[in-house]
Amino acid sequence: MVPPGTIDVHAHHFPRDAPPVEVIAGFPRAPRLVVDSPAVGRLVRGSEDFRTVRRALWDVQARLEDMDRAGVGVQTISPVPVTLEYDAPAAPFAAYCRWMNESVARAVDAADGRLVGIGTAPVASPRDCLPELRYLSEVLGLRGVEIGTRINGMELDDPALGYFFDAVDSLGLAVLVHPVDGGGGAVRRSGFTYDFGLGMPSDTALAATALVFGGVLDHHPGLRVATVHGCGTFPWAYPRLRLGAQLAATHLPDELNRTVSRLYADTLVFDPAHLPTLVHRFGPNRVLLGSDHPFIPGQPEAGIADLASMAPHLPPGTVPRILRDNALEFLGLSSGALVTAHFSPTKEDHHGTH
Repeated sequence: MVPPGTIDVHAHHFPRDAPPVEVIAGFPRAPRLVVDSPAVGRLVRGSEDFRTVRRALWDVQARLEDMDRAGVGVQTISPVPVTLEYDAPAAPFAAYCRWMNESVARAVDAADGRLVGIGTAPVASPRDCLPELRYLSEVLGLRGVEIGTRINGMELDDPALGYFFDAVDSLGLAVLVHPVDGGGGAVRRSGFTYDFGLGMPSDTALAATALVFGGVLDHHPGLRVATVHGCGTFPWAYPRLRLGAQLAATHLPDELNRTVSRLYADTLVFDPAHLPTLVHRFGPNRVLLGSDHPFIPGQPEAGIADLASMAPHLPPGTVPRILRDNALEFLGLSSGALVTAHFSPTKEDHHGTH
């Protein structure tokens, strides 16, 4: 059964082993891990360092120790967003996604039920994506798929991506939407402060707007989609977006409100005063604990403390839902479900065909 306690839905994993040879040959900039010491490593793209990382990113035991210190019972792990390289050559990137998904499944297998896996897929290539979605769901037992806010330049409501949402809806997979490339031009200034503080939230809001106003959620009534980083600036911009749609006579306000209440958003907003806005915008049953572990210092401890401090300002029963129940619903699990992956690593399976 799902272990008791808090569930953190926004955390990242990276394999310690090297990508397959065919990936490196055809996709030289494929992100990979270089371990420099027992505690610290680097993510590298081609010959360039991308970021320094902690052991918990690749080591399950270190991750579980972090979770114990934070009081987290279960964590959902997904690939690091820099791996969502949708413009990479199709065949090597498909092999890279397979390698990543199998690593996520092995981590889940090693965690005695305390990790839930969300995988990745080569979404820009339907020929490669559909088999990978079936593999990560039906063979590996992962619960969802992570996608970027844009897919090789396409917004999420692009008709060319309809096949993807049809497939995940049919398979019952959850979808986790994560910003990529520091917002990738969503704002006109660049640099880490602008990318992290404005680019990523703005990019996430653009993706949410595409899902709501572009008809993706309306066309897929069973789809479960979560946006991270509190859905970016969308919760605050939505009233103006709704009014704009009303003035343009493109959408009815009540219908938009119902569609917005289908979205999930995590709590990673860095100010407890923002949490009531998330609950007001999406509803008490659509907000999820998210930490970005192991990247954000002080998380998830600070996020859990912020929720506790705001409990008097939220509808009764909201905090327990955010800490556990909503995550079970998003992931398509029940409290009595067995959290496991089905992957048993073998030499033949590790570089499986597509």
